[in-house]
Amino acid sequence: MNIGDAKYGGGMATTVDIPDEVLAEALRLTGLTTKKAVINLAMSELVQGYRQREALTRLKRMDHNPFMTDEELAGEERK
Repeated sequence: MNIGDAKYGGGMATTVDIPDEVLAEALRLTGLTTKKAVINLAMSELVQGYRQREALTRLKRMDHNPFMTDEELAGEERK
């Protein structure tokens, strides 16, 4: 997988003002070598994080939590 390439195909040329020290730290932490790669990684991880939160919210709203033990389910039924 090449992190520097957009996962969604194509791309949009965009100008962003990122503080030099933040970009340098992101490059150092990830081991990536290009601004494009580190920005694509950051955007992908942001989207993934929000999708995970949305999925957890949907799970919490379910009547039956698939992650509950049988004992926990029995306790819920008594309520």
